[in-house]
Amino acid sequence: MKKEKVFKFLSIAVMLSIFWFSHQDAKESARQSTYVKKQVNKVIGKGIKYNIRKNAHFFIYMVLGMSLLLSREKAGKREILEIVGFVILYAISDEFHQSFIPGRGTSFKDVCIDTLGGTSGILVVKTTAYTRNIYFYNESIVK
Repeated sequence: MKKEKVFKFLSIAVMLSIFWFSHQDAKESARQSTYVKKQVNKVIGKGIKYNIRKNAHFFIYMVLGMSLLLSREKAGKREILEIVGFVILYAISDEFHQSFIPGRGTSFKDVCIDTLGGTSGILVVKTTAYTRNIYFYNESIVK
C-alpha cells in the first residue's frame, strides 16, 4: 500500500538521521547541543532545566516507533513486540557505533531512553487510533 511505503521511507530516514547524529564526534555533537539549547531557551526561558541530548534520544526514537508501527499492515501484539525488539536492537547498535567515534562512548541509560521513546511512539499511535476510532488498511490499528 502507498501509506506503508511512505512510513517505511520515513522509518529509514529517521534511522539514517540517528546514524548521522551518532557519527558526529564529541566536539561537533556538543556544538549542535549548545545551539539547540540556545534556541529552546529563547522559546521557554532560561529558568527551566532540561537535557537536550536525552530529550533528543527520546523524541527521535519516539518518531521511529511511530513510523515503524504505521509502516505495518497490522498492528497486533506480535507486530508491536517485533517493533519494540527492533527499536532495542537499533538503540544497542547505535551505542555500539558511537563507541568508535572520537570522544563518544556507550551508555546503557541511552538505550533505555531510546527504548522508552520508541515504546511511547507506539503508545501514542495506538492511543490516538483507539480514542479517535481510526482505521488503517480496512482494520483498526487498535486490535
